[in-house]
Amino acid sequence: MNAETPKTAPQNPMAGKKSTFSHMGVSCFDLKKMEDFYTRVMGMTVSDRGLAGPDRDKPIIFLTAESYDHHQLVLASGRTEGEILDTPVIGGSFGTAIFQISFRLDTLATLRAFYKRLAEEGNSNLIPRNHGNAWSLYTRDPEGNGLELFVDTPWFTHQPCGIPLDLSLSDDEISKLTEEICRERPDFQPFDDWRARMKDTIQRGQERLV
Repeated sequence: MNAETPKTAPQNPMAGKKSTFSHMGVSCFDLKKMEDFYTRVMGMTVSDRGLAGPDRDKPIIFLTAESYDHHQLVLASGRTEGEILDTPVIGGSFGTAIFQISFRLDTLATLRAFYKRLAEEGNSNLIPRNHGNAWSLYTRDPEGNGLELFVDTPWFTHQPCGIPLDLSLSDDEISKLTEEICRERPDFQPFDDWRARMKDTIQRGQERLV
């Protein structure tokens, strides 16, 4: 194997697509505080940093949680508009420029660990919600942007759907309750079936692109 050949092929987020959503950027009042939160608390990694803007004098930071993405979140200095809200976030931050920034987690245990971690950071507005297709925890970052941390469930149900989520219940209790909720709603089906149909729909849409 020569030096130019990688040991494993990188993931290709463009596989079978002509267009896909990539990343988002957030303008910040306090760049250092936001960098600390998204790296130390949320576990992202700084992949790059530098100066940008018309005069190349505005600090900008790139962060990612995936090796195949140079960046998934951009933190830019120089925010001038808006105010920092601290009201509860229930399903998203209505009224702010950024409705929510979402992080997918692997298990309910991780969701509970983040609940504890965020509470220890002083986040008082922690709202767990059961969406049927996901178990979510809502809060805000240090500059009031709505955050969602979520775990996928095995079931599909139409959205919006949101009821209180009791994280003190066991995983089995939460799963059983969630399946019951989804079965009582129209068009109950396994999420894998919904994804298979959506994959075909997305493919047809991609084929219409130039």
